[in-house]
Amino acid sequence: MQSLGRVVGVELYARDAVVIRAGTAPPKVERTRGEVTEFSRKSRQRLAFVANNTAVEFRTIITLTYPKEFPKDGALCKQHLRTFLDKLHAYTHGTDYLWFVEFQRRGAPHFHILCDCPFPRGRAEAKSFRLWCSHSWYNTCGRLDPKHLLAGTNAQAIRNRENCGAYAVKYATKMEQKAVPPDYRNVGRFWGHTRAVRPEQMFYCECTEEDIRAALVGEPYAPPEDRDLYKVLYNKASALAVAGLDDTSDLDSDLDT
Repeated sequence: MQSLGRVVGVELYARDAVVIRAGTAPPKVERTRGEVTEFSRKSRQRLAFVANNTAVEFRTIITLTYPKEFPKDGALCKQHLRTFLDKLHAYTHGTDYLWFVEFQRRGAPHFHILCDCPFPRGRAEAKSFRLWCSHSWYNTCGRLDPKHLLAGTNAQAIRNRENCGAYAVKYATKMEQKAVPPDYRNVGRFWGHTRAVRPEQMFYCECTEEDIRAALVGEPYAPPEDRDLYKVLYNKASALAVAGLDDTSDLDSDLDT
């Protein structure tokens, strides 16, 4: 087995930690990119990392669905999504968001959008916002079915805003429909976000693998001794910080990610 390279440091984000290695690494294998057929494990892991570490506070979740008859071209569906997101940005006077797509059992795609615009508190205001979502998505899709106007969207407040990224993490790790339906083409990306959602590194510390393992002794789901450290240590940033791995005396002078 080829060495992954020795651990030389760790990047701490809001909740997760990223292990940095130097030296020997497995060679990159050139692959011809083919048709996307599933929401890959690596892509889901990246979505979970972004959702778990973003500084953006998501307050509202919007779901967009298609009627009985729906496009089976992912490029067209993404065009619909981009148009709706542009309308949402204008309607809210600017909002940051994270979106991801999954497929229903009938093969239709639907989009989930986590955004930082506050969900209206008053009953009348909430109804108005939901109606706006319904009409905007209905018109964007080309008025495919009158029933779609009433049932094509759902919008609600996110209750647990302190850990609202858990919504995306849940979908990323437990989605039942990860495979692309056989008659659906040009699926493209399964998720995306505005620039502000990108996680920012909080600290960087030079350390060894032994330092990290010692800091995580007794922690739930600590990395097993007989396996290499994972590149991302989920929900371990606070434990490493408490252990002193975020000591400013050890910080690299360049904290840009």
